[in-house]
Amino acid sequence: MTLLHRTALLIYFLSSSSAHILSIRDGNARDEDSPDFQGWTAQPDGRGTLDILWSCLFTIFLCSWAVLCLNVPAEDDNYWRPIWRKFCLTGLGVLGPEFILQSALGQWLSARRSVKDFTGSGFVHWSMSHAFFADMGGFVLHTVDWVPFPIDAKQLHYLVVHSYLPLPSITKRDIKDRNKVDALLRMITVLQTIWFVTNCLGRVAQSLPITTFELTTVGFIFCTLGTHICWAHKPAEVAVPVVLHCKTPIRRILVDAGDKGISPYSQTPLDFISRKEWSWSLWWNLMLNTVRRAGIRFRPKTRPITRIPNDNWPEIPPAGVFVLACVDMIYAGIYMAGWNFTFATPVERLLWRISTTTILGVVVAYLFVESYTFWLLPVLPSKLQAFLSSSSKPVSRKASSRLQMFLAWMRNSSPTRDEQLYIPLKASLPITLAGIVYLVARSYILIECFLAVRKLPSDAYKTVEWSAFLPHV
Repeated sequence: MTLLHRTALLIYFLSSSSAHILSIRDGNARDEDSPDFQGWTAQPDGRGTLDILWSCLFTIFLCSWAVLCLNVPAEDDNYWRPIWRKFCLTGLGVLGPEFILQSALGQWLSARRSVKDFTGSGFVHWSMSHAFFADMGGFVLHTVDWVPFPIDAKQLHYLVVHSYLPLPSITKRDIKDRNKVDALLRMITVLQTIWFVTNCLGRVAQSLPITTFELTTVGFIFCTLGTHICWAHKPAEVAVPVVLHCKTPIRRILVDAGDKGISPYSQTPLDFISRKEWSWSLWWNLMLNTVRRAGIRFRPKTRPITRIPNDNWPEIPPAGVFVLACVDMIYAGIYMAGWNFTFATPVERLLWRISTTTILGVVVAYLFVESYTFWLLPVLPSKLQAFLSSSSKPVSRKASSRLQMFLAWMRNSSPTRDEQLYIPLKASLPITLAGIVYLVARSYILIECFLAVRKLPSDAYKTVEWSAFLPHV
């Protein structure tokens, strides 16, 4: 072997060794089992990067927009206000589809209670459609001494049972006629979600990679399915409510109610009938009052309100909260299915694992705080409650006034210091912290969905061979 050949072999050996050492140092060592990565891919005969993005974005849009059933708008609303509210609610659904599912579940349970109340009072023709229509602001009360305001199903039941109003003669057919839901859009949503899930199952069956974006979309579909079931009887896009004329003055109704009727109201004078703040509504009001200080408002300014807000959270009993927590755990488990996915960098894989674990941990923490603060502690003996509720370290007299003001705000953020919006610090502080952590983790998952498509395994662009599932002759 000549000197030239020996020198060439030495240079090749050194360059190969140094490249291998650098790849190990950077955490990107490749072996025979490592997949080949591929950047932006134009649409070939199979699928490209744009196909993956379009399919996921279109499905998420349908799951977040088409599923929504907004409440009846106010009389003075223009054309764009309901669209803007739907856009905001869609944003909430994109950030967390389980929030929309929780709202739908609470409304479904409220409608069931309404049907039970009306049926028990002898009104057997009152249906789930009637209950949903009432709870979404479908009935507006006009009295001789007050401005018009919407009433919910429980308030309507109270007025009918106490003979202040006759039962509205609206039928299920009338409600269905007011329902302006786009059947074509719903059908497209169903077909798209079925095809999307089928395609993902086909890829799993043929050992083809699924992207994090596709896995996230499957989570949206899972929550949307529950929302569709809960809102099956709720009308959508109802623009005009039914006006109910009451000859009895509101003052007379409040006087007849006794001590309950003299308390200040939050939304309408009939709050004493149906208002029930619970853990989630307390935390939601805390969040709304926080952003309100920044000049951002999501609810009507006028009192009484002219419409029932879309972010209304009816109470969910403990059994329902437990079921919802189980659904949220399954939803978080869908993200954790990507634990061993192939990521472009080890850091992205680590952050994905941390974020998915955090989401599951927040659900467990919420259930624990909810159970301890609002279910377990109130049923304990008073002395034990005082012991558990007392602080282990007394507050120093030299504590900062700003800290005291902050703690007072965390206990009750209502501008009027509404007593029904009081939250114990042992609940508000951990849930607020958990909420912030959840938003950070959820935001990273959404960001990673877009980051991942810049560098995917080459097999991710292969399409499912559907002929493999068909019998051959």
